Amino acid sequence: MNNVLPSITVLSAMLSSFAFAMEPVDSETSLNMAIKQANRDSSVASIVLKKDAVISLTSPIIYTGKQALSIEGNGAVLNGEKSGTYDEFYDKEEKVTTVRTNDGTLVFKTAADITISDLSVVDSHTRGIVVTVPENAKGKDLHMTLNNVNVKGSSLYGLHLDDNLSELDDGDLGSAIGIKLDIRNSNFINNGTGAIDFDGIRVDERAQGSITATIVNTNIIGNGGDGIELDEAGAGDVNATMNNVAINNNGAYNEKDLDDGFDIDEGDDGDLIVTLNNLQINHNRDEGLDFDEAGNGNIQATINNVFASYIDDEAIKLDEEDAGDINATLSNVSIDHSQDDGIQFTELGKGQIDAALNNVSVTNSKKYGAKIEQWLVEEEATSEEAQGTVSLSNVMLKGNGKGDNTSNHGVTINK
Repeated sequence: MNNVLPSITVLSAMLSSFAFAMEPVDSETSLNMAIKQANRDSSVASIVLKKDAVISLTSPIIYTGKQALSIEGNGAVLNGEKSGTYDEFYDKEEKVTTVRTNDGTLVFKTAADITISDLSVVDSHTRGIVVTVPENAKGKDLHMTLNNVNVKGSSLYGLHLDDNLSELDDGDLGSAIGIKLDIRNSNFINNGTGAIDFDGIRVDERAQGSITATIVNTNIIGNGGDGIELDEAGAGDVNATMNNVAINNNGAYNEKDLDDGFDIDEGDDGDLIVTLNNLQINHNRDEGLDFDEAGNGNIQATINNVFASYIDDEAIKLDEEDAGDINATLSNVSIDHSQDDGIQFTELGKGQIDAALNNVSVTNSKKYGAKIEQWLVEEEATSEEAQGTVSLSNVMLKGNGKGDNTSNHGVTINK
């Protein structure tokens, strides 16, 4: 008899835990209970919200477990209007007043994989959805998957994946793992409207590890900072793929320092790789696509079926600095009314440009329709470096302010 009772007690506890995890969540209290259960019980793999529930939060929901977790929203809405706080401070380096916070409406402090589906996070007082990677994380990369997720009206970041130990987004200290982000059928709208330099989607990856991002059938619209920024420093690559994505009307919050539609910064050793298909990039207040690689590494860009219009700076800008090449292919790209160059590629330092423009039109840019320059040393009179190559096929440059020929340095134009 004494040997049987402990087994029954353990079995009862296991069944109770399973039933609790599977019970639909419909209030702040039940959501907090479910998260706390997942934090202490590694057998909890999913939390299911009641269909179409509307839950107003008064404090952040924080997951700290070590197991992979799925949040099944079933059309539920989390309102973060009263959730979390932030502090204002003066950034002496940037000479601006901005804010900092550890809060968000839905916060994951973990290196485990996170999956969220069929959920809306709205009106967050701070950040919408946040993943903070632990400093001591090691092993496989963190993988976040979002499907049919809507993040709207966050004062700060809409979605923030943070593997940066610095509060001010500088430095190169972070964990030993990378970040994989997969977003499908989702919307990031009107975030970053409460302070300077907060984006619709932001990924900060430091130290070892790469950023791998796949975004499909998604709208990134009306965010105060960049629509999306991928920021990698330390050893590692950025590899981004987009298909059927609208990136419109972003970057207007700070009139003194406007922001981009899609911004990638890859620093130190590593490549910047993008494959972009079927994009709309309109009315962004700084660059449309702004991709910068510094340190040892290349830019590899494949850009197909892109329409960009009324961009307040360059529509498509690729900058590679230090040792590395630019390898870029643009096909079926149309650009109209950029307030700088329509297309601008710059390679500075040891490296070459190998670019092809096929079925590309650039009209009504304030400066050049296309400006492609390769410099071993900036503003050099002559270069000892081999010329790069640019192949043009069915390219139309028309009505551009500085002329309708491709402006170039250090490259051979082949038509």
